[in-house]
Amino acid sequence: MTHHDKTHIWARTKRFLADPDLEPHHLAWSFALGFAIAWNPLLGTHTGLVVLICALAKKLHRPLTFLGAFTNNPWTMVPMATGSALLGNILLGRGLHLDLSGVVWKSIGWHSVSTRAGFEAAAAMLKPILAPYLLGGFVMSAIALPVGYFLMLRLAHRMRSPKIQPPSGD
Repeated sequence: MTHHDKTHIWARTKRFLADPDLEPHHLAWSFALGFAIAWNPLLGTHTGLVVLICALAKKLHRPLTFLGAFTNNPWTMVPMATGSALLGNILLGRGLHLDLSGVVWKSIGWHSVSTRAGFEAAAAMLKPILAPYLLGGFVMSAIALPVGYFLMLRLAHRMRSPKIQPPSGD
């Protein structure tokens, strides 16, 4: 990557965050709401929640809200779910040991949510880890809101500051 490429990325990022109608705190709330949704443990609800929030809330940078939510993606889903389950286990006083020995991951599929028998079988199999996962996920979602807000607020102020120059290629 050349110095010119780095400057180009920096300039594109600044333009992305430079919506003149939005203050830095609007950008911070936009990302924070999406980032909190990313930790929501109810899989399959993320996009719908972002669309709902974007429809109901004014002064959101909608692409930034989606970006925050999609920090939970196929590459990050397993680490985020594991972290949520471990946190939930700790909060429930169970320590760091998650017993996944009874989970047959290959058996979980569309039939697990499309039929009553499939849902009941999946629920029984996941019962030992479901409570820690849900508790940890909702707590992480609550923590992600202020963390996402303050990180994006800082970045938005930095990106809008006329004193900030693109990083040098050194």
